[in-house]
Amino acid sequence: MTCLPQFGQATPVLRYSNWIIAALVTLSATYLHVLFLLNAGGLWRDEADLVDLSLLPSVSEVWQNMPHDSCPILMHLAVRSWSAAGLGNTDVGLRVLGLFAGLFLLLAFWFASWMMRNGAPLLAVTLAGLNVMVVRVGDSLRGYGLGSAFGVLTLAVVWRLTRRPSLIAFSCAVAVAVLSVQSLYQNAFFVFAACCGGFVLCAVERRWRDTLPIFAVGAAAAVSLLPYIPLIIRAKDWLIIERLGFRFSRGWKELSTATGSPLTVFTWVWVALWIGALAAAIFVLFWRPDRLPDRFRGLILFAGTSLVLGGAGYAFFLKLAALGTRPWNYVPLMAFSVVCLDTIFFAVWRWAGPAAISLAALTVSTTFLFELPAVECRQTNVDFIAARLSAEVAPNDYVIVHPFYCGVTFERYYKAAAQWTTLPPLEDYALQRYDLFKAKMQTKDPIAPVIDRITSTLQSGNRVWLVGSIPFTEKPLPEILPAPNNPLGWLEEAYSFYWGEQVTQFLSAHCWRAAVVIPPSTNCVNPFENLPVVAVAGWKP
Repeated sequence: MTCLPQFGQATPVLRYSNWIIAALVTLSATYLHVLFLLNAGGLWRDEADLVDLSLLPSVSEVWQNMPHDSCPILMHLAVRSWSAAGLGNTDVGLRVLGLFAGLFLLLAFWFASWMMRNGAPLLAVTLAGLNVMVVRVGDSLRGYGLGSAFGVLTLAVVWRLTRRPSLIAFSCAVAVAVLSVQSLYQNAFFVFAACCGGFVLCAVERRWRDTLPIFAVGAAAAVSLLPYIPLIIRAKDWLIIERLGFRFSRGWKELSTATGSPLTVFTWVWVALWIGALAAAIFVLFWRPDRLPDRFRGLILFAGTSLVLGGAGYAFFLKLAALGTRPWNYVPLMAFSVVCLDTIFFAVWRWAGPAAISLAALTVSTTFLFELPAVECRQTNVDFIAARLSAEVAPNDYVIVHPFYCGVTFERYYKAAAQWTTLPPLEDYALQRYDLFKAKMQTKDPIAPVIDRITSTLQSGNRVWLVGSIPFTEKPLPEILPAPNNPLGWLEEAYSFYWGEQVTQFLSAHCWRAAVVIPPSTNCVNPFENLPVVAVAGWKP
């Protein structure tokens, strides 16, 4: 009795249809990447930070300053090599590099699908390739695009090593696994998950010798991270001001935002696929193992193990880091998971192809109907602000940028002679120097020099320019003690907010007029860096 067609084997017509539709979806995704390239504009603070760090005079200086960034060195070396090759440190030139990183992820989906099941990655390019968050984050000048691609490739090469061990397969797996963890720290958990998937499969098939090269791949990736330990220890000293703790309720909210593209209901598509994949794997592997060939059974066991441990490991990483998360933090998890989902469903369900084709048609249509404005969103408006202020501010004017971490972007684009600062003043704006901010938190009244300069600027008839959403309250401000000797503890955001209120209360009491000269952009701009500008003039005793 032959029952295979009920599982992984589709008809030739259906297989060709999957390839054709997957190719069309990939072209649609490529269009989104190009659209982002043409509209992203200047670098926002996280990107400017990475670029400035990458282009320090020597690689040694880059390495010494790695604690001031949140990803390992591979993307920094890519930016450095890109610029050294004469391809530019301009916004456009760097955006092209980001485009290549995003397209590399699409290529990784195709490679993984071909390597693992000789099929087209229809589900992967539909759910992840057309996801606006994946497009924007993958193409940004951060490690997420490159790291997500190498996470996917790690899954594929470890599978190849598990099924057909060889020196070439082992060498490729070691190389890809090392590059993966050198792209993103959290990829270490994906490497671990893939290696565990390979180990479980070898153990079930009693191929104990084949587990040794798999262990070696994981060990090589782990060893490559050892040099970062002193850097991470250094960073812990000042990251205390950012460690707000990770709450799973907040994590679910951010994950929902990331997966809810092109429609919010797609979050539940992801959830249904995650649950369905695990249920299908359990059913096939334990209740009806006789109805599936060994190759499909091994593939489902490998992908199912990797999916579970990859998700659990990523959650453990977020809990361990204890930092607040944003939707873009979940892009690597989405890319890794969707390959496992694609593998399991196409191996288990004969009608996965028609279902995926229907989902692809729905996703493409809704993406082009509703999500193109989000793809065309600029990354920042600070480049516009800095260009305008560079032309308008007088040499004796004074510019205040708030919050302090927006100073990285302002530093990149501001060209005027007038002095500028943040709240509080820092000694370096090339990088996001949380260590310097922490030191200011431990001093009494660190913005006193800013108040003094505001006073002298207004008394001399010059203007003060406020860049950013500086808070204001009419309530008397309580005295704030140096950190952590007050109820605010080490909460960086609270100190930043307090100092902003100090400045606006002082200006409210002592300036004659204030006007918004640049409102936040009404066009689509990254909400994390869409700042207003207020000009203040006239001294009132």
